[in-house]
Amino acid sequence: MYNRLKSLRSQHNTLDSLIRREELHPYPDTQHIRSLKKFKLRLRDEITRIEGGLNSNRLAF
Repeated sequence: MYNRLKSLRSQHNTLDSLIRREELHPYPDTQHIRSLKKFKLRLRDEITRIEGGLNSNRLAF
């Protein structure tokens, strides 16, 4: 589970970089930015869900 979490965080950071880079273009592709941001939010939701599960497992011990 920790490997999955690490991978999701890495993807989330990569999306951050892609969004910033696209926003710096003279004519940014707003549709592409919107799509990247939606995907980034889905990753954040999954990260939060996994972290919540890991934290509840720790409390059970």
